[in-house]
Amino acid sequence: MASPPGSHGNASSGAVHGQLLQARDIHGGVTLQAPPAAPPPPADVSLDPPRPATAVRGREELLEAFAEAMGAGAPVPHVLTGPGGFGKTTVAAALAERARHDGWTVFWVRPGNVAASMVEAAVEVGGSRQEAEQVRGTRHQAARWVWRHLDVAPRPWLLVIDNADRPEELDPANRPGDQLGWMRASPGGFVLVTSRVDDPAQWAPARVHRLGELEVSAATAALADHAGLGGPSELAGAEELAGRLGGVPLALHLAGRILATHRILFPDAHALLDRLGGDIGTLDELAAPFVSGTEAERGLLAGVWDLSLRLVAEKEPTAAPLLGLLSVLGPGASGVPLRRLPLSELDGGVLGPLDGAGLARAVNALTVHGLVSVTSSRGETALRLHPLVSETVRAGLEEGDLPLVEEARKLLDRQRDRDPGFEVRARSAIAELDARLRSEDDPILVDSMVSGVRSLTVLGFPELALGIIRPALAKAVKLLGEKHPATLRARHELGDALRAQERTGEAEEVYRSVYRDRAAVLGHAHSDTLSTRHQLALMTGIRGDLDTAAAEFHALWEAHGEENGHPTALQALENLAYVRMLKGDLDTAEDGFRRVRRARARTLGERHPDTVMSDYYLARVASARGNHAAAATMFGRVAGIRTSLLGEDHPHTLLALEQEEGSLRQLDEE
Repeated sequence: MASPPGSHGNASSGAVHGQLLQARDIHGGVTLQAPPAAPPPPADVSLDPPRPATAVRGREELLEAFAEAMGAGAPVPHVLTGPGGFGKTTVAAALAERARHDGWTVFWVRPGNVAASMVEAAVEVGGSRQEAEQVRGTRHQAARWVWRHLDVAPRPWLLVIDNADRPEELDPANRPGDQLGWMRASPGGFVLVTSRVDDPAQWAPARVHRLGELEVSAATAALADHAGLGGPSELAGAEELAGRLGGVPLALHLAGRILATHRILFPDAHALLDRLGGDIGTLDELAAPFVSGTEAERGLLAGVWDLSLRLVAEKEPTAAPLLGLLSVLGPGASGVPLRRLPLSELDGGVLGPLDGAGLARAVNALTVHGLVSVTSSRGETALRLHPLVSETVRAGLEEGDLPLVEEARKLLDRQRDRDPGFEVRARSAIAELDARLRSEDDPILVDSMVSGVRSLTVLGFPELALGIIRPALAKAVKLLGEKHPATLRARHELGDALRAQERTGEAEEVYRSVYRDRAAVLGHAHSDTLSTRHQLALMTGIRGDLDTAAAEFHALWEAHGEENGHPTALQALENLAYVRMLKGDLDTAEDGFRRVRRARARTLGERHPDTVMSDYYLARVASARGNHAAAATMFGRVAGIRTSLLGEDHPHTLLALEQEEGSLRQLDEE
């Protein structure tokens, strides 16, 4: 039989890979016996735990609790939760070191490779490699196969699933707590999962342990350890630096590495503390050369919280801008009252379209990841950020985030002077951001400083207010001129600070010049002009000319016309009522005070300092009428609210307490 055209008989040439079958003139069947395909190489995973470089400070009780649970045989898995950078991996590594020393097998499973790592763990305890390859691609079958081998392992083991920040990786179809996936209790060993996700609904019935920041003594010792020193006594300023870093283990680790490496630049903790100043981002900049590898983003403060935000934003996009807003409103662990975040203001702003359910979901997402805590005081709910989280988030804000800063300013203005302590801290943060993100000739910079000064004056710190307003005013005059509206606001605030220090003559001189310029620039009927006119009338009354002052207050009240609910109009009516009370016209005075109080309670709320001022004056009327029992009760209520809003040493608080004591004495004498 001739060969087909183009053939070369039963010959082959060139490289041959694998199996070659050649046939010619074959009659009947052909059977080929090929060897089985070689299995794919095993997954390249590491089950080796990290080794702690220093002693684990401040977690001794937690480690003992884990050790006790391991010895007793845990009926459920254990979960260690906490924000990024708070030391979850460090605690787990210390437990792994202890288990290894006691003869346990330790398996350390990292995120992104959980399934492959679990299969390798089963092979380590005796599972067949061939069976492992057969089940590797089938999730449910692989899980059953793995746990069948782990349950009967020849010696006890510790399994740490570290940084399980996406719980769905443990079981895409069920809750991790259902124990149908990679997190299960086992008679063969002890399972510990670490995660940022502090959500009991995800983990139940597992036992959840929550990590917080280190206390001062433990934080100071940890800082000295990382600096390579024998103890805190060898590091001057260690306690102050540890406090500045908020007891956050990652921050202490970074600071210690910096001190250990740069002993000439930073001979002690005081030197590094001075370098940090108000910019926590400096810590990351100094430590960045020490951080590398696949886990680099978890090695710097900005990285760990950026990672948390990305995890949160995957499910709740609103959470990231909300965290930014809270970082501005709540610096230094200042709680942000939930009522300062009204939906009517938030909806459609930097958070986008928002309803009550959406806000609740965003808050819950931040809370679950440890970025925000929910607190309650005097029956009021507030949101609080750890000060280092708040500071780091603000440090990451850029010029494109100015709308977020503006939203914070708008929220503060909406309930102005209601929470002076909260407001002065928030306005200080806004002023710092404005100075960093805006051009130096932006009028908003002046307004930002002026708003903070006003809060200080309300709080009873006029000297501090003066120390800020004078340079702010000088800058405004230089950049904007004497009669720019922002400069005029600063000049008016200077008068208020002087008046609060009872420097009446100086204050009146400032008010006169401001009134003259405001009238020329804004007009006599402008609300800012009327506000300065009101302060001039007040100065007249303080000088003892009550009749002229009363006439001016009445004229101001009428000048507002239909806007008689304007704050300046209400102040004018209140001061007019006060003059009438001094003149003995108690009925007219009381009617005026009540009208002011009704308007303020309706627009500002019952606990606003201005509403409470109306209550104080009504108590004064009751006292003047000889109704000392009612007066004592009213003064006591005013003192209580002022204590919570302004502090127990504020002059307004002390005045109310003094009046209460006077009314009680009068009552005893009756």
